[in-house]
Amino acid sequence: MATKLVEAIKRFLAECPHIISCQDQLTKTRLELENGYFLDLFYNETLGKYSYTLIKQNQRVMGWDNAPHHSQLSNFPHHFHAMDGTTQPSNLMGDPIQDIGTVIHVVNAMFTDRS
Repeated sequence: MATKLVEAIKRFLAECPHIISCQDQLTKTRLELENGYFLDLFYNETLGKYSYTLIKQNQRVMGWDNAPHHSQLSNFPHHFHAMDGTTQPSNLMGDPIQDIGTVIHVVNAMFTDRS
């Protein structure tokens, strides 16, 4: 697993109180969260590819990635799949150490909003 992703996961574990378990699944890390949510974290340092996806009942709830589609967005290829199904520009830049702060903030806010 890429060192940058390991550091990002350590930060997520320290700053997100909603984690139940953490599983290394070879190509990604899966964090089991409260209320049946999972967060899959993928990063390939060699290719610069990443995906951080919140899942519930085997469906994406929201997520960030840099797959080369949605070229009309201002921060292409970086984009965010919102809870309402829209795809929006993302402020992530492909460095998990820096980007994980945004993911932590959004996930923690989602749980706070639902309580």
